[in-house]
Amino acid sequence: MSLLNVVDINDSRRYTHLKRHNAIEHGRANALDLLIKGKPLHEVLNQLVFSLEESTDGLRCLISLLDDSGTVLSPFVGPSLPPEFLKSQENNVVKPAVGTSAKSVQKKELIVCEDILQDPSWENHYEIIKSCGIRSCWSQPIIAPNGDVFGTFSMFFSVPSVPDQDDIESLTYEAQIISIILERANNIDQLKKANSQLEKRVKERTRALTETNILLKKALEQRNEVQLQLVELENMAALGTMMSSLTHEINTPIGVAITAISHLRALQEKTADLFREGKLKRSQLTQFYVESEESAEIIERNLVRSTQLIKTFKQLSLDQHSQVARKINVCSYLGEILLSLKPRLKRTQHKFCLDVDPDLEVFSNPGAISQLMINLIMNSAQHGFEKQEIGHILFKVRLLREVADQPMLQIVYKDNGCGMSEHTIENLYKPFFTNARQNGGSGLGMHICYNIVVKVLGGHIDCRSRIGKGVEFTITIPVGMDKNNHS
Repeated sequence: MSLLNVVDINDSRRYTHLKRHNAIEHGRANALDLLIKGKPLHEVLNQLVFSLEESTDGLRCLISLLDDSGTVLSPFVGPSLPPEFLKSQENNVVKPAVGTSAKSVQKKELIVCEDILQDPSWENHYEIIKSCGIRSCWSQPIIAPNGDVFGTFSMFFSVPSVPDQDDIESLTYEAQIISIILERANNIDQLKKANSQLEKRVKERTRALTETNILLKKALEQRNEVQLQLVELENMAALGTMMSSLTHEINTPIGVAITAISHLRALQEKTADLFREGKLKRSQLTQFYVESEESAEIIERNLVRSTQLIKTFKQLSLDQHSQVARKINVCSYLGEILLSLKPRLKRTQHKFCLDVDPDLEVFSNPGAISQLMINLIMNSAQHGFEKQEIGHILFKVRLLREVADQPMLQIVYKDNGCGMSEHTIENLYKPFFTNARQNGGSGLGMHICYNIVVKVLGGHIDCRSRIGKGVEFTITIPVGMDKNNHS
């Protein structure tokens, strides 16, 4: 990062940072709501920018995006900046980098220009800068999870200034939110195109099978419904995880069903031709009957499997959205959670072991349990193991009975990863505490886990770990029991 000096925060600045943090959270929630409703991307990002600008006097923000070649940067959203300034920032070539934003893209780090009028790289725009009342610029790259750069998020102020540590964290967090929105918006567009193409192929191949065609359409509509619900769930970093898993899992049975339909159609045409020509033999008719029956069974079996998959993922989505207690089979529910994480874990070879009574059923908040388990698993995957390392993760679940006969569910979660120091364990549940901020860690994962266990589920969580010895979480929560359940 260039020209950066970390300064002390006085009382007024602390208040400004608190307002800005609240504004970021408010803007994020509103922006995601617009994204879910299918609003255009510029409206979604405008909502994010408006909330932030209202929290800080004199602040004007700009989101610039790279073109498809990744070499030219142009403004995309800057609602409070004059048109002449936005026009001056168009077609900004990043190599060689001229200007704060271009340097930010090239170096993939925060670039600070304390006083634009003293920076030679802005010399060609001095007159416009003066007329717009702009003096300083902080530019943060917007980086996708795969490391590619989408563009930059820039803050402009009317007086020369440099960011303090809270400013840096706000910039980083805001850029991460923008990256998530851009990635998910792109994924939604791709899913819509894929759905459109799939519907076209299904219609072309199943003109004579009206009932089957209707079932496939309903399955696609349900998948789209699940997709919209899943986008709402991923508030921090994974808006499309479950939908990616559903798409991956459902492609196999649907593909098999379509193949069987094509085979059946070809078989019908061949038999019809033989019949019209008067060459149809009894053995050929028998073969047609047998193969038709087999194809019908394959189609039915795979469509039933598709429906089951949709119901599973839809239930996971509804659980996290409604936060309503219901009866769950603990072993099956853990399996569904692992299934939903397959896309995020597909580049790993971690092994999972479930030590759970397959008949254990309890009344609890499944959405909270799902979010808790996802956070623990992803924490291990991202921080517990080196790349290419094969980790072992264990879930051990037991039903306990306390003195007051209150059923308690004990979940022991263990991994054999790198472990944690005593200092890390002492600060584990504090918000924004992380040892991996340079890798995009927000420091909120375990804080959320603690709040879920203590405030939502009314239980307690304990952590034991040593460097090189993995980690073990013991979670105990009160649950309700079916009177007929004697587990």
